[in-house]
Amino acid sequence: MPMPKFAGLIFDLDGTLSDSVPMIMKSAESVHGKLELPWNAEEFAGFIGRPLYETAAFYAAGREQEYLELFREFNTLYIPKMIKPFPGIPTLLAKLQDKGVPLAIVTSRLQWSTEWSLELLGIKGYFTAVLGVEASVKHKPNPEPALLALEKLGVAAEKAAFIGDAAVDIECGRAAGMQTIGVGWGVAGGELKALARPDYFAGDVNELARLLLLD
Repeated sequence: MPMPKFAGLIFDLDGTLSDSVPMIMKSAESVHGKLELPWNAEEFAGFIGRPLYETAAFYAAGREQEYLELFREFNTLYIPKMIKPFPGIPTLLAKLQDKGVPLAIVTSRLQWSTEWSLELLGIKGYFTAVLGVEASVKHKPNPEPALLALEKLGVAAEKAAFIGDAAVDIECGRAAGMQTIGVGWGVAGGELKALARPDYFAGDVNELARLLLLD
């Protein structure tokens, strides 16, 4: 398959740009402990990438608001201590910006948490559009947030790619008519390639850079 050039790129945040899955898991474990809910790390990992209210409804039906408020409390505690960009990501984003490729983020995280995280990671300025979960009525894997991001970027779907570490990212991009790139350093790891069958797969950031920074 010939390698493409992309006119615009949409990135997932957690597990793709930000090494934040341990922070999410720590926050969740703390919430479950506080509310005396069952805790299974492997099961919870399957919810990463989806809106938190879906997770709250699954684990704490009737206590969703309490679950959400506690999650925000523990996020506020752990985000500045635990998140960091994956090695090579800031450099890659800077090179993409230099090439004039417009970039967006589509995440299932709340907007305040997303904006704060991007500031702490030092990468907020690279993105033309940042869409948290409040930006759309429907969420990944539905294509709505990707289509909204493409509109903000002014890029046609067929000329853009969605990059993410979870099946919902790949499904969202594909449903929006985009090309898709799976990455192997996030929540699904190398299994994402077989699980979601993205158009392209990068096992590490260097491999992603070679795919995106074609001359």
